[in-house]
Amino acid sequence: MLMWDVGYTNSILKSKASTEFSTGDTVRYMTFNLTGNMWRYTWSINGKTLSESDKIKIKKGEVVRVTLNNTTMMHHPMHLHGHFFRVLNGQGANSPLKHTVDVPPMSRITIEFAANEEKDWFFHCHLLYHMKSGMTRVFSYEDSERDQRLAAYPVSTIYQTDKSYFNWATVTGGSHMGALNIVSTNTRNQFNLKAEYGWNDNYEVIADYERFSGDYFRWYVGGRAENETSHFFDDEALSARMGIRYLLLFVLDTDISIDHNLRPELGMESHLPITRRFFAVGHMEWQTDFGLLTDLPDNSNYHEEWTYSGGFEFLLNEYFSLTGSYDNRFGWGGGLSVRF
Repeated sequence: MLMWDVGYTNSILKSKASTEFSTGDTVRYMTFNLTGNMWRYTWSINGKTLSESDKIKIKKGEVVRVTLNNTTMMHHPMHLHGHFFRVLNGQGANSPLKHTVDVPPMSRITIEFAANEEKDWFFHCHLLYHMKSGMTRVFSYEDSERDQRLAAYPVSTIYQTDKSYFNWATVTGGSHMGALNIVSTNTRNQFNLKAEYGWNDNYEVIADYERFSGDYFRWYVGGRAENETSHFFDDEALSARMGIRYLLLFVLDTDISIDHNLRPELGMESHLPITRRFFAVGHMEWQTDFGLLTDLPDNSNYHEEWTYSGGFEFLLNEYFSLTGSYDNRFGWGGGLSVRF
């Protein structure tokens, strides 16, 4: 990945006096990749949240030099408690001392500090939403016991913060259908419930659990109920399935699954921003009625079915949107979406 060595506004900062450390100090080198994404608003360091990482052990008397690589498209003001650090911005011995430095998108900044304290010290992004979701580490001095005055505040409480679940839902009412989408998620786990009902009495309900392995790849298990399954079967309305999902370019979310009869399915959907308020939306599913554990009815051959929809969404504000779409199950229509 291309990283830019940018001075940003830090390049003009210069200390009036030398800030160099003693030449005899041992230097410990570290690299922190600032990772995460805006898709699900999850943030981490080296791909791991605080709850998934260990304390970073350092020794008193050494110099700790940390290279911060911002691999995201967000600014991250990184803050270290209890220390001032040198920002190595090309000013040599007169590098400025700071306790917070902004790392711009797709950039690299190196800092160093003298390990002259004891016990544990917090290092985190000062955008507190990023900190709470996991862009955090703890520097811990070796052979240094925790302050007994903090006994009533267990470390486990801090380490579990990024496991908190966040919940939201969208309700859509249209001239051709109604829809409900509920999500409960944290950094690695997500529960989804999606229901669609057309005024032509067609419906589909999908519920599943997703486990994220990385920012965009996840596997899932769940089930589906519908009344418009392939007419080559005996109106089977319930199915259990498992599969994988991956977010591709252009916000194209792909879904490859197989049901309890070993029938494969491929799905794709996108919610692509065209302007700040206008989004193009689309959805496609391909299903086959041939499974390794099912028999086709007499005198029938292999068949397949397509489900698809396309349309737009226009954001009125953070809560309401106008929508319009065509769905081959429900027909043409428009309506209003509400988020909460």
